[in-house]
Formats: sequence, C-alpha cells, structure tokens
Amino acid sequence: MRLLAALVLIFAAPAALAQDAKPGEAAGWDDPERAVPYLAYTLGELHYLAFACEGSQAQRWRGRMAELLDLEAPEAGYRRERLVQAFNDGFHMQQRFPRRCGAESEAETYALARRGQELSEAMRARYSD
Repeated sequence: MRLLAALVLIFAAPAALAQDAKPGEAAGWDDPERAVPYLAYTLGELHYLAFACEGSQAQRWRGRMAELLDLEAPEAGYRRERLVQAFNDGFHMQQRFPRRCGAESEAETYALARRGQELSEAMRARYSD
C-alpha cells in the first residue's frame, strides 16, 4: 500500500506526462525491488535537468524523491541507501552530457517523466489486480 501511495504522489500531477501511456509498455518493471530503484534513478535524471536549466531553486523532483524515501525507506539502512544512490547515479549520468536548455531539455524531461509514469503504472497494476 505504501508503494501505491508513493506512485500516486510522484507521478500523478506532473503536466509533462502523457495521458496515453500503456501499463504493458513497462513490462518487467512490476517487481518493486527492481522498479523502485529505477524510479529513483529516473527522479535523479529529472532533478538534474530541472536544476541545470531552471537553477538551484528547481527542487520539485528532489521533493518527489524525498516523498518516495519517506514512503519506501523511512529509516536508515540498505534500502534507503540504495534508493539515494540510484537517485545520485541518475543525476550524475545526466551531468555527463552537454546541456542545452529549451526544446531539447523539455523533450528529455517529457521522455523521462513518461518512463516514470510507465514504471509507476506497471507497479500499480501489480497491487491493484
């Protein structure tokens, strides 16, 4: 139940998400042990794009990561460390590429948000079916 709540909080509101995503597109990501760290990685990528193009005040994706941690790994330990590391890995991966803000960054943000939506939908389907 915590996972479902986290998914709703993280990916229900962003305007960049497509409305026509199909849960089956994220096949294989319905296992939370694989999908939640990948979701954290995706949030890290999104955070870097916002940070790089909008400045240090852009904290919405970091805030979503904090919500994910509160729900999925509220206490110190391996799981929390793994999720934080995945977030940082996603941030650093995006940092490796030259950033051009504008249409390029918006398209990448859209694609990453869609990936997050697909992951969320695959995991949600597991718990609600």
